[in-house]
Amino acid sequence: MNTSKLKSGGLTMMLFMLVLGAHAHALWIHTASNSEIGKTHPYKIYYADYQENAIEPVAKWYSDVKEFELWLISPSGKKTKLEPTATETYFQGSFTPEEEGEYRMQISHTADPGESKTAYQFNAYAQIWVGKGKASTQPVSDLALVRNAKSSDLQVLYKGEALPEGELAILGPDAETQELKTSKKGKVKVDLDGKGTYFAEATHTEKLPENDPSGLKAIWRCATQAIEIE
Repeated sequence: MNTSKLKSGGLTMMLFMLVLGAHAHALWIHTASNSEIGKTHPYKIYYADYQENAIEPVAKWYSDVKEFELWLISPSGKKTKLEPTATETYFQGSFTPEEEGEYRMQISHTADPGESKTAYQFNAYAQIWVGKGKASTQPVSDLALVRNAKSSDLQVLYKGEALPEGELAILGPDAETQELKTSKKGKVKVDLDGKGTYFAEATHTEKLPENDPSGLKAIWRCATQAIEIE
């Protein structure tokens, strides 16, 4: 028996599991779903795997994920770059709504893959409603997860189009997980009746052509929403 091959194979498997575990993490925006004009609205951003109850310290975030950009889109379409500050375990900041309607916070960051043949793109969203104004514009990112304010529907969009048969996982306040598939219109109805935080995460992997100029074989994308139900 060639023990060196066994050791090499075991080490390769361990490294694979560590990498896979690291990329189960995602960016999440934590903030209340409702606000008021003129009232300071705080938020926090975590890099976490809530399925495993794991929140990563900022110093250990994967690759260059901590260099994300956070944008706020107002009901009238005004786009503002927010500048959160880092703490030991999360980034934090606030904004003050000036209009009635739906505000959207969004992140879309593709991490530097280094020597990996797979790139990891992290998209995070939060929707905040102020009064009864109009909905925000459609998000601009490769993979988006948006919520309908008038129902419990969630929709997954891929490059601006509805993603049918998209994969969606939802962790509820009761710690129960739902593994769901979107409809032909990219939608799925979710039970949000219980109070607490629902962690919704959509994922999609794009396989690239052989000999792609990027040198990559695939792009793994996730889109998240942490939905606060009061």
